[in-house]
Amino acid sequence: MSVIFLSIDLQNDFATEGGAHYSPRPCVPFIRDTLFPFVRERGYKVVEIISDYRDTEPDKGTSVCIPGTWGYESLVPTDIKHQSVWVKSEPSPVWIREGAGEVSDLPGIPYPSPNGFDRWLSETIGPPSSEHEIVLIGLVFEICVLSTLQELHHRGYRAKVLFEAVDTYTGNADQKKGLFETLFPFWGSPLYWDEWVNTNHFEIVPLV
Repeated sequence: MSVIFLSIDLQNDFATEGGAHYSPRPCVPFIRDTLFPFVRERGYKVVEIISDYRDTEPDKGTSVCIPGTWGYESLVPTDIKHQSVWVKSEPSPVWIREGAGEVSDLPGIPYPSPNGFDRWLSETIGPPSSEHEIVLIGLVFEICVLSTLQELHHRGYRAKVLFEAVDTYTGNADQKKGLFETLFPFWGSPLYWDEWVNTNHFEIVPLV
């Protein structure tokens, strides 16, 4: 079975010290030091979803992941990243906005674009297939990662979440463990790194 990695919100505002919503989260060094080298060595690509969480009201003062700023920047290295990146504006990847990701454009009011998300999935991952194992990584597990997992499930995709490559908002290990025990198998399945790597023969997925 071939493997496709899908990263959610690995941006400085969430993942790096100094970010607006940063907390120490063990998944970040794991992704950086273990998973990304694994991906690079095997010629995989990471498909990526990021966020543009600008306020539509300029004086509200709660904007994060602002295009053109350090907080918006992704941790996924360019050489292992698929060129087409989906920019969402709410926890659900279906919700987008006019001007998303554009530094010079004012952010529009978020609106749902299920057909647009479908097209992006088709262009990057392809149609649902039992031959593809889609592995979710990123932040934060109980919000944006879970929402993405649900959207994939309802579209017929076979998706799993890599335990070591996600964390909750707080970064609390017991909280993450409890969520893994509670949420599966409703929308997907869990993966555990050592068991997964030691028991699988990995194939390269040719992405567009």
